[in-house]
Amino acid sequence: MSTAYIEYAKRAFNKSLIYRVDSLAGIISTVVIIFVNISIWRAIYNEEEILAGTQLKLTITYIALSFLIQSIFAMDDTFVAQRVGSGEIATDFLKPVNFRLFVLSCNLGELCFKIIQMIPALIICIFVFNLLPPFSFSSAVYFILSLILSYFLLYYLNFIVWISSFWFYQIYSLSMIKEALVLILSGAFIPLWFMPAWLFRYVNLLPFASIYYSPISTYLGRLDGSEILFSFARQLIWIIVFWGIGRLLWAKAVKKLVIQGG
Repeated sequence: MSTAYIEYAKRAFNKSLIYRVDSLAGIISTVVIIFVNISIWRAIYNEEEILAGTQLKLTITYIALSFLIQSIFAMDDTFVAQRVGSGEIATDFLKPVNFRLFVLSCNLGELCFKIIQMIPALIICIFVFNLLPPFSFSSAVYFILSLILSYFLLYYLNFIVWISSFWFYQIYSLSMIKEALVLILSGAFIPLWFMPAWLFRYVNLLPFASIYYSPISTYLGRLDGSEILFSFARQLIWIIVFWGIGRLLWAKAVKKLVIQGG
C-alpha cells in the first residue's frame, strides 16, 4: 500500500513539473514580493541599523525566509472541495487506498517540487539581500526539524478546513479566515518580536506562531535550548490536536457521505 502513496506523490510532483512557465513565474513573483517587503522594512528602519532591539539584517533575513517558506508551504485549498462538489469523492472511496493518506501524498509530492523550485529564489536572495547564515550548526539542524513540524501543523490545520466542504457548499470564506489568521498571527508578514510583550505571550501559545515564527527564530538564534524544546513540544501538541480534530471530522464526513449515497 505504501508504494501506491509514493506513486501518488510522484504523480503530483510530475504534474507540477509540466507547467515550467508557471514555475518560472513563481520564482520571479516570490523574489519580487521579497524585494518589495524588504524595501518597506528598510524604509521603516529609516537608515537605522537597530529597531526595537532588532538589527535590520535579522529582519531582512526573517522576511526573506518567511516568504520563501510560504511559497514552499502553499497548498491547494480547493483540492478536496472540488472532489466533493463533483462527486469524484465517491469514486475515491471505492479505491483500495486511504483517502487521507492520498491527499497527504499529493501534497508531499507538490512540496518536493516547490522545494526544488525555490532553490534559485533562495540563491538570488542570498546574494542580492545578503541573508544571514544560520546562527550555528545546531540552529540549522533545529531549523530543519522545526520546518518539518510546522509543515505538518499547517497541513492538518488546512485539512480541517478542507473537510468542512462536506457540510458547506463553498469553503472560500473559511479558507480566507484561516489564511488571515495564519498570516497575522504566525509572523508571516511581521516578525512577532515587534509585538508588545503582553500580546506576544498570548500569541506565542497559539498554533499559528509555530508555523513561521518558531522555525525562523530558531534559524536566527533568537531561541535558546529550552525555548527550542518548548517550541518543538508546542508544535507536536498542536499537530496532535489538529490531527485528532481532522480524524473526528473525517469519520463524520464518511458517515454523511454513506448516508446520502445510500
